[in-house]
Amino acid sequence: MAHPTLGMMTYSFHGMLTRREIDVPGVVRFCASLGVQDLDLTDRHWLDPDRDVLATVEALEETGMGVACCNTSLDLVSRGADAAATRQEQLRELFDRLAQIKCRAVMLGSVPNGLGPAEWREQFGIGLAEAVPLAEEYGMTVTFENRGGPAGEFIGTVEHFEHILDAASEPRLQITFDVGNFRYVGMDSDEAFDRLVDHVAHVHLKDVVPRGESFQMMPLGEGDVDNAPTIRKLAERGYEGCLSIECGGLGSDLEDARKSVEFVRQVLLP
Repeated sequence: MAHPTLGMMTYSFHGMLTRREIDVPGVVRFCASLGVQDLDLTDRHWLDPDRDVLATVEALEETGMGVACCNTSLDLVSRGADAAATRQEQLRELFDRLAQIKCRAVMLGSVPNGLGPAEWREQFGIGLAEAVPLAEEYGMTVTFENRGGPAGEFIGTVEHFEHILDAASEPRLQITFDVGNFRYVGMDSDEAFDRLVDHVAHVHLKDVVPRGESFQMMPLGEGDVDNAPTIRKLAERGYEGCLSIECGGLGSDLEDARKSVEFVRQVLLP
């Protein structure tokens, strides 16, 4: 029977990475000690990409971990020959770097660039579709994610996903399904999953609680979001992609990661 892989986002260690208490190779080694199989990289966590990619390759080879996905953002919504040429150059530079760590997918975002939400979705879909053939040259899948906070107005709901997929008209384009981010926009993640499952290539597991006018991330199982139904449905469907943990919020990135890994294991192996 097929099984998903267990992944961890470097964003789960954003605080430590920002304070330079750990680097990406250190995240790889710590995650491997927890039995995590795949890294989910945020490219800005490489402070010096040319140097850090080599150290990351060494850590991956040492631990046997893979890289399920890398998330980054660039201007995908500006049109015209000059914008397209700049975009292709930026994407090829990114894919050349990610090929060194054998990354399997890329999650792309885009700046609004002054566009309103509906027009942004239309142009974002077109830009994503343009990136697919180039990514395929490198053996990578292009995905995009539902977002929380102010970005949720642009890409936060099932309907937003559908609009972008329709605008792209590219069957190879897939989605990253972020369970917790649906809480930001008041949608039921279980219902959203049922509507989007055929497009899901990558998954972010996230738990949050209300904090002021927004939300605070928590270790999985300690917030208001029930990730278990999504995990079980994916396992039942024979999903072989990555279940990537995005956690944090209680002050100890390392302990939050440990708790979240244990939560996923208990759901998959009750």
